[in-house]
Formats: sequence, C-alpha cells, structure tokens
Amino acid sequence: MAVSFSMSTVKIALYGGSFDPPHRGHVALARLAIDRLHLDRVLVAPVGLQPLKHDAATTSFEDRVAMARLAFARVPHIEVSHLDAPLPDHRPNYTIDTVLRLRPTLTTGDELFCLLGADSWLTIGNWYRASDLVMACGFIVGARPGFDLDHAAAALPKSITAIQMPSDKPGSLLLSLCDSSGHQSPLYLLTDLSEDVSATAVRAALSHHPVEEVDAVLDPKVASYIHEHNLYSVDM
Repeated sequence: MAVSFSMSTVKIALYGGSFDPPHRGHVALARLAIDRLHLDRVLVAPVGLQPLKHDAATTSFEDRVAMARLAFARVPHIEVSHLDAPLPDHRPNYTIDTVLRLRPTLTTGDELFCLLGADSWLTIGNWYRASDLVMACGFIVGARPGFDLDHAAAALPKSITAIQMPSDKPGSLLLSLCDSSGHQSPLYLLTDLSEDVSATAVRAALSHHPVEEVDAVLDPKVASYIHEHNLYSVDM
C-alpha cells in the first residue's frame, strides 16, 4: 500500500529596510502582518546599501543586524536574515535580486510577499525593475492614517494595473495587480497600523532629546545597545 505525503505550504514575507535603528513601528508592522495574514515566517533583512538613498546607513550593517535581533526578539515567526547583506562589489541591494535569490529556496505553492510601510510603497515606481518586482511576489503594505487603495494604486508603475478585490483577511484591503501579459499578484493593505514612527524622526530625537524620547519609540534593549556602542553620536 503506497503512502503519500503532502507538504504543507507556507507564507513567507521578506521585510527589508535600513532598520537604522529598528523601532516600535517596525515591530508593530511585523506583528500586524503576521496576525492579519497568518504568516509562517518573516525574514527581517537589514539592507546593505539602499538603492534610492544616496547616503549610506548611519550605522554599520553588523550594528543594524544586532539591533534588529534585539528589537524583534519577542515576536514569533521572525527570523533576522543576512539575505540583504552588503554585496562584495559594493553595488546597491536591489529587492528584485533578493526576491529572485529567495524564490528557489521555497517549495512549490509557498507564498512569498514583500512587507513594507506606506512611505516605502509610495516610491515603488522608482525601484529597480519595479514592474518585474510586483509580479515576482505579493506585497503587504502597512497603511498610515489616510492612506487608502487609491494611494496604493497610484504608486504603481504605469505598466501595472490594479483591481480592488474582496479580502478574506480581516483588517485588510486587497488589490489584484496585473501586468500586460495577464499575470496577477496580490497587494494587501493593512488598514489599522497604530504606530506612526519613522527612523529619521527617531535619529533626530536621539540627537536632540535622547533621554526623553528614546523610551517611547525604541525597545529598551535597543536603546541600551545604542548607548553602549555610542551610535548616532549620542551620549546617553
């Protein structure tokens, strides 16, 4: 008698970014995505060199990885990854290349998403091979107040169309993205992201009001790491 085994599929999200430093907003978005879309794994991947940012990250890749491990330590299903580590030739880390490296490691039927905030999504049309990227995986976008599906659709490359679909995930809206060949890819918009924090604002707070501001936006262990390693030129 033959015995057949069925391999369960998994939902994986690539969560890239500078994480300079990782703050409560980053963690809130990961938790919300895991909860709403029932993700099995989220790969938190600090990026070596951001293509759209002319200035390098304020802190080293190693420091940002270490802080990410501390910030996400208590979040289930999180794996801090070196997938987007600095490249040997110092080229920018393009998300399409990272996704295409990740794809062969997955099994047939696994669902792959990119997870990002609304501010990053608004720049998606300027990303390298943007049209290919939005077809290469699904997207999960955390929405700040006032950000809706019209804003999400307006940011798409011109070659991509978007159709609103009914979502079976509570607390989310769904767009079906489609290219000229008829290929489709989902974009989930998470509508109830309560944390509204930017790393730029965090760095500004650290440089001006480190004691008063840091506890509100950073995990205490991340704050301690910043203090111990004298990051962001702050004497805390």
